[in-house]
Amino acid sequence: MQQETYLDFGSSTPLAPSAREAISRALDEFGDPLRIHARGRAARSLLEEERARVADAIGAQPDEIVLTSGGTESIALAISGGVRAARERDGRVVVSSVEHASVRGACDILEADGFEIATAPVDASGLLDIDAFAAEIRRPGTLLASVQHANQETGTLQPTAEAGRLCREAGVLFHTDACQTVGRLPLDVCSVEVDLLSLSGHKFGGPPGIGALFVRRGTTVAGYPCGDERERRRRSGMENLLGAAGMAAALSGALVELGDQAARQWALTDRLRSALEHIDAVRVFGHPTHRAPHLVCFTVSGVDAEVLMMALDDRGFRLSAGSNCSGAAAEPSPVLQAMGVSGAPSFRAAVGPTTTDQGIDRLLVVLPALIGELRRVDEASSQAMARFRSPAGE
Repeated sequence: MQQETYLDFGSSTPLAPSAREAISRALDEFGDPLRIHARGRAARSLLEEERARVADAIGAQPDEIVLTSGGTESIALAISGGVRAARERDGRVVVSSVEHASVRGACDILEADGFEIATAPVDASGLLDIDAFAAEIRRPGTLLASVQHANQETGTLQPTAEAGRLCREAGVLFHTDACQTVGRLPLDVCSVEVDLLSLSGHKFGGPPGIGALFVRRGTTVAGYPCGDERERRRRSGMENLLGAAGMAAALSGALVELGDQAARQWALTDRLRSALEHIDAVRVFGHPTHRAPHLVCFTVSGVDAEVLMMALDDRGFRLSAGSNCSGAAAEPSPVLQAMGVSGAPSFRAAVGPTTTDQGIDRLLVVLPALIGELRRVDEASSQAMARFRSPAGE
């Protein structure tokens, strides 16, 4: 049987044992939390208990947590809901040039509806140009700004505390996508001047299909979809009680080992980054120190990205490649394009609690050999094609 080395923790994580147990316990609570009968009250009680656990993990109050279907919905609700609540038709939204596709998607819809979307650039390491960002949010009509806590491909940590302070001074709502950092790094909404924060349960051991949006008290968001009185009219539809139970348990458990895991994962990715930089045709991206502990982004020149991914997968390595939001291995990365690298699909290795030194060692043996083999095959194919196309006798 092929040995598996799972290196896609940035996309999704295995369900934590504590989350599995919490979901199992919640299976008997089938009542509608909106009802006032005994079954409904029991479901509501458990739902609010889990909401409070999520809130406590990020330093929020329970009434500041909106339960959603995941990070994408949380981001869409924050950006679209935050802007539309202002009831201005010609407002502006400012985002960094390396945001997740869900941020770009929400902005595309707003732009089609007449809002202006402004983009703040990043440097070669993917770090936000804070001066350009400050200039953009101070322009008249700016309603909201969104800067991710850490990039989903390079892992570069953004200066969200400073960005939030600048937005507060400018009277602009500030949102951050923290899907890659909640459950992995300490994050307290009391110490970061953020009005809206998105997180996703399956990024830290919770089940898929559940996430949350932090909405600071006093911040108004236009609810979506419309239809009932749930989530304080901010998000209608029956709450996912099983998902909330699993997410809350996984997040609470992740916080217990957060420091140890962050240090261990940093050591793994630091060693991986250093070794990759010495492999011919490989280039590593992202800030070398100001970064999330679990992500490593790199490109490989001279080989077909999809073929390399298939070859790695055949040998048991589970990585992501291309535009990490589309799943297409050969598609150029918009993140790298924003960093000045055009036409290059990125590879991302994301470590987690079960990643071992042996797994990293095995990758560092297999990857260079595969690159060399694929480049030789490509070169031989090119030579054969050239001979085939040359005139007879040459």
